[in-house]
Amino acid sequence: MTIVEAIKQVLRQHNMGLTHVRIYEEIVKQNLYQFGAKDPKAIVRSKLRQHCYGVNYPSASPTKHFISDDGKGRKALYRIWDKKESPPKPAVQKIDQSDIPEEIIDVQYKQHISNIKNQIMDSIYNADFGFFEKLVIKLLLKMGYGWDNEKSGIHTGGPNDNGIDGIIYQDQLGLDKVYIQAKKYSKNNKVTQSEIRNFIGAMNPEGAEKGVFITSSSFTQGAIEWANKARNMTLILIDSEKLSELLLKNGLGVSVAESYKIYKIDTDEFNDY
Repeated sequence: MTIVEAIKQVLRQHNMGLTHVRIYEEIVKQNLYQFGAKDPKAIVRSKLRQHCYGVNYPSASPTKHFISDDGKGRKALYRIWDKKESPPKPAVQKIDQSDIPEEIIDVQYKQHISNIKNQIMDSIYNADFGFFEKLVIKLLLKMGYGWDNEKSGIHTGGPNDNGIDGIIYQDQLGLDKVYIQAKKYSKNNKVTQSEIRNFIGAMNPEGAEKGVFITSSSFTQGAIEWANKARNMTLILIDSEKLSELLLKNGLGVSVAESYKIYKIDTDEFNDY
């Protein structure tokens, strides 16, 4: 019998739920599993969290058997999940030092990513307009648009740019192009419908079929709706949240300071013995 099977057998006997400490005590009392670990209670709790519906972190199991009342630490009650009940959802995900290490790492990592994205945007807000226009062109090239990373992206922004800040040539002959508009706005200065309309108007004489409008702020609902109505072309809108995500994902403006591996037990390997 595995630890998970032992936990399930105990919980079937206690419909109201038990804490992980009480589950451990019942497993020992009923001689359902022989523990050899230094801290067997922690092993029981780890298995409960790995298979607990509503608890997700990278090394958690996709197979869920249990559900918790969302109590903290030793006070959390666990029951068999009936595949119907949903767990209570906290308004904001917070760190609880009684969580298992994998959960703490996952929450901390998400907070770290959010912090880095904020720092990315702060750097953009403090840069000049020309830098921002060149940055978004470089980003699209890094994402795989353009036939050559050195020659495909053209910065056209300036006093007489006619509403086009950049062009990505998808092929060597320039038959397929992506037109770019970049607006470095403050957080609360949203891109309006008229600005989307002007960008579409600037692309029409070029016979453009693809356009990307990138801003360091966000778009009004009218701007989003107008972009969706654009005829004979595909127009993609990228706001500050998506922009910081793409910059981070593509390693532009950031570098990896350190990396950590999260491990989980390979049960198949141990079953071989």
